[in-house]
Amino acid sequence: MPRSSFHASFYASTALSLCLISAPGFAWSEEVVPTADDVEQFAPLVRPCVESGGGDECADFRSLIAECADSFERVRCEVLFEDGQAVFDDDETRERMAGVLEYVAGNLPDFPSPGPDDLPEAALDAARSDAEAGLLRADDNQMTHSTPPLVEGEDEGDEVEAEDPPEREPEADEAAAEAEVEVEAELEAAIVDQIATDDEPAVEEDELAVEEEAEAPAAPSEDLPEAAAPQAEAATTAAEAEADTEVREEQDPAASLAAMVEALQAERDALLAEAEDMGDEAPELLVEDVPEETVEAPTDPTYEPDATQQTAIDRMLESPEVSAAVGTLGAALGLQLGQDPDEADAPPAAIGALRDSDDPDVSDEDAPAEVLEQEITADQMRSSREDFDSRLALDFDADAVRSESARDRRRDLERAGLVALGALAVGMIVNQNRVVARSDERVVVDQGGGDLALWRDDDAILLQDGSVRRIERYDDGSTRTRWLRTDGTQVITIRDATGRVLRRERVLTDGTIIEIVDDTRAATPVVIEDLPPLRYRELRMTQRTDPELALAMLREAEADARAVERSFSLRQIRDVREVRELAPLLSPEPVTFETNRANIRSEEAPKLVQVGRLMERLIADNPSEVFLIEGHTDATGPAAFNLALSDRRAESVALALTEFFDIPPENLIVQGYGKRYLRIPTLQSEERNRRVAIRRISPLLGLDS
Repeated sequence: MPRSSFHASFYASTALSLCLISAPGFAWSEEVVPTADDVEQFAPLVRPCVESGGGDECADFRSLIAECADSFERVRCEVLFEDGQAVFDDDETRERMAGVLEYVAGNLPDFPSPGPDDLPEAALDAARSDAEAGLLRADDNQMTHSTPPLVEGEDEGDEVEAEDPPEREPEADEAAAEAEVEVEAELEAAIVDQIATDDEPAVEEDELAVEEEAEAPAAPSEDLPEAAAPQAEAATTAAEAEADTEVREEQDPAASLAAMVEALQAERDALLAEAEDMGDEAPELLVEDVPEETVEAPTDPTYEPDATQQTAIDRMLESPEVSAAVGTLGAALGLQLGQDPDEADAPPAAIGALRDSDDPDVSDEDAPAEVLEQEITADQMRSSREDFDSRLALDFDADAVRSESARDRRRDLERAGLVALGALAVGMIVNQNRVVARSDERVVVDQGGGDLALWRDDDAILLQDGSVRRIERYDDGSTRTRWLRTDGTQVITIRDATGRVLRRERVLTDGTIIEIVDDTRAATPVVIEDLPPLRYRELRMTQRTDPELALAMLREAEADARAVERSFSLRQIRDVREVRELAPLLSPEPVTFETNRANIRSEEAPKLVQVGRLMERLIADNPSEVFLIEGHTDATGPAAFNLALSDRRAESVALALTEFFDIPPENLIVQGYGKRYLRIPTLQSEERNRRVAIRRISPLLGLDS
């Protein structure tokens, strides 16, 4: 993802942080006398003021020291220190330095500002160089607090590295002054461009506007949004200060230091102006009643193979391998549906082996039927930018079945330990479920009356380069998969014969076990009448929303989920809409897709920034957090194809969240719903229906800390 996609978000977050920490100054009850270590914290030009307690060398800094002693604001006072970020990020150091400034300000005598002839040329050069370095360092501090990690291969050409200025001869002063003006112009242009991208994606137009502004500063345009007016005004002020700096430097080199300080102040005023605007962009909780009559996409006719196709299916079932796989899958589904009450509570065989697979005393009856071990490489991993291309078949093709080897046709499902799914073909009936579509990685079945279900590998998003996957497959079709990661942690997943996760846990390097999902426990049946009325609940955020406000609003939005005073299984949350809708959607903006496409477009990716950071914060506080990633389509096209397509869209968003944020994939559950739940009631092609939604379902699972 290009770095420019994130500029608006991390710049806004930085400005908000600056605003929040610009609180009234602290008060101290005891006088703080600066020590030698304290003096070293200040910038070289400021140290004489702190050491001597005042003198002519403090003339250029007297007003700034006095102001910072009164109100110790980061955006104004950071330039006084050698490493402003280190001072203001540590509470103890910040308090100490504020006390030192109060002491220094109290001992500064009144004296006139020096004239141009009062400072030697060497002092002017040092002042100019130090101010330039301080400006670059301050910009680096402000612009990197919230910067997301670079994607591999990203260009770092926008980064400005501050280097020690070389010694300059007197005849080079004019060239140095011009270079300083160019540096300031580049920084100002970058800031204006980042602010403008919040509301206008046309970067080339923004850059042209900045160039025109630098040539002839003008008042803010009436066409700008009201919220952008302070930003435009601040940018104009900065451009005027920049032009004034160039004239004053040509006429009087001694004025360069004051000009740089003035330009830096204009830049910081722009940050404060934007931060004030951001204060009004609070998250919004949208709650809507679901209409009693909604437009539902028509169901497809039930697929029935013709005589030739049925003959081919029967011939396939004569194979012992295929017959055993289908029989195993049918028996597993029978237990899930409770068709055999005497064995309905029997857990999958993989559950009993969760802890003791390496125990030498385990009997042969408890041993897995097959063990697969594989090291994952980069070419096996998917990307969020890859489209849905899995050779989905909606009709039985006897020629294709004869021409392809069984190994080739089911390689992905077999590698996932789901041999039973790999043996299926369109038209087969498995315990009253007719297969209506399949691919290398997904199987769509009609459960009757057009009610479609998706069987897939729930562990597909856990693929990581360099990790080792060990799969133990049991006779009842269940699997236990242990993922060994390069950092020493492990993820253990128990899946049923359809690939659906039943239990998942993370094991840390010290042996600590973090439970994420456990559907092996008995679940209380869902009584729809006991649940609150069905409503759309959506937490809307922008890229400039304060994360703390968003978190507080989320807690309020989850009130109905907590009021139920019971937990649900993951299966119930996935399958029962009334349960799922108790958890609000986390929607900064809708993430939408092109028709028949499942890859995330570059213009859609920035919409995940704010929700991604919110998810990072929640998982950091509670490693057991679980998020449901829902995929949807519009009402056009075959229902079976749409179901598989929507599931792939959800997988793309899950992959994007793990690619660009510190979100473990095991905390994400992917589920496609096809065209069953239309957000916009229309049977026509509608982009807002081709969407992916994200919910925090931890409160419903009873895992809320």
